[in-house]
Amino acid sequence: MQRIIWQILLLMCSLGYAQAAHDLVYRLPTLNDALFRGDNDGFYMYCDRNFEGVHSQPWEAGTYGMVRNPFRASNGQIMYSRMHEGIDIKPLYRDDKGEPLDRIRPVAPGKVVHVNNAPGSSNYGRYVVVQHRVPEGYIYSLYAHLATVSCEPGQHVGTGNVLGIMGHTGVGLNRVRSHLHLEIGLLINSDYDKFCSAENKQGLYNGLNLIGFNPTDLLMLSKNGDPVSLTRYFQTLKEHYRVRVPRVGTMDLLKRHPFLYKGKRGISPKSLDIAFTAAGVPIAVYPSNVIVRTPTLISCKAMPTLQQNCTVNRIKNSSKDAAFTRSGLRYIEQYLWLEGRYPFPEQTQHDETNTPSTSAPSDPSGTGSHRPGRKAGSQ
Repeated sequence: MQRIIWQILLLMCSLGYAQAAHDLVYRLPTLNDALFRGDNDGFYMYCDRNFEGVHSQPWEAGTYGMVRNPFRASNGQIMYSRMHEGIDIKPLYRDDKGEPLDRIRPVAPGKVVHVNNAPGSSNYGRYVVVQHRVPEGYIYSLYAHLATVSCEPGQHVGTGNVLGIMGHTGVGLNRVRSHLHLEIGLLINSDYDKFCSAENKQGLYNGLNLIGFNPTDLLMLSKNGDPVSLTRYFQTLKEHYRVRVPRVGTMDLLKRHPFLYKGKRGISPKSLDIAFTAAGVPIAVYPSNVIVRTPTLISCKAMPTLQQNCTVNRIKNSSKDAAFTRSGLRYIEQYLWLEGRYPFPEQTQHDETNTPSTSAPSDPSGTGSHRPGRKAGSQ
C-alpha cells in the first residue's frame, strides 16, 4: 500500500506541477542594473581584503561561489576556501547619513514564507524568504541584511511589491558596505526543525536548510525577458562528488523536486547516488543496486588543493583518499533524515550488506530519510 501511495504522490507532483506552474522570468531585486551593462564593479559589493601584503576591494568577493578567503595552492594558483552562497548587490541611493534607500523587490512572483525581523537572531540580520512555484516544484529566494521589512508571511507578492529596504543588519557589515545579499536555491528537508539539534530561531527557513545556486545565472538568462527552465539550468551544473545513500523512505527533497531523479519510475533501487556540485548543490539522483547502511562517498573530482578548500569543508583530503568531514556527513544526513527511520534505530542496526531489503517502500525515487542563518562578511 505504501508503495502505491508514493508512486501516486510522485506522479501527481510531476504532472500537477507541469500543469499548474510555468518557467519563471527572474527580475533584478533592486534598480541597480549595472550587471546587465557589464559593470560588475557597479553591481557587486566588494569585501576589504588583505592578501600577501596587498590591500584590495575586489567586486569578485560579492559574487557566488568559492570567492572568499584567498590562499595560494601548492601549484602557485590563487584559490579561495570560503563559500559565498549568494550575491551581494550594491546600493544606488543613500541618504545624507550614508544609509541605503534602495527598495527590495522579489525576483519573481511568489509567496512570502518567512520573515525574520530580529536582526540579532541571524547572521543574515533582517531577512525575508519567498517561495516560487515552477514546473519542477518550488524554489526559494532569500533577501538579507535589510534595514526594514514591509511584508509578512503568507503574503503573495509580485515583482512590483516591496519586501523591505536595503540595510546592513547582520554580522560583519557596516554602513559603508550596506548591500542586499540575495540567494536562490532549494529547501533541503521540511522536517529540519526536528533534525536540527542546535537552537534554531528561524525554523524551517534557517539558512542551513537552504542550499543556493548562482542567482546571477538566472538573472542573466532572463535578461531579455526569457523564462528559465530549472531542469535545463541544472543540466549545466558540474558534478564534483557523488554520494551513495541508503534508501529508507521517500527523500523529502524529491517530493518537491522529482525532476532530480534520473531512474525509471516503478522500479525499486536498493540505494541512491546523489551528485553534488563542489558547493554542495544536489543536481541529480540516480538509482543504485548496492545496499549501504550509511552514506558512502563514491567519487570526487581532483583539485590542486585539499578537498576541504573547495567543497565548503564537507569533503577532506585529496581526491584519491577523499572522505567526509564531520560537517560533510552531517550535511548528507540532513537530506536523508526521516523521523523514526533514519538514522536507523539502534535495535535494527545490523549488517545488511548482503541482505536485500524486503520491507522498504518501492517508490523509485525514495530514500530515507546547521547553519543558523549564516554568511558573515569575510575576505
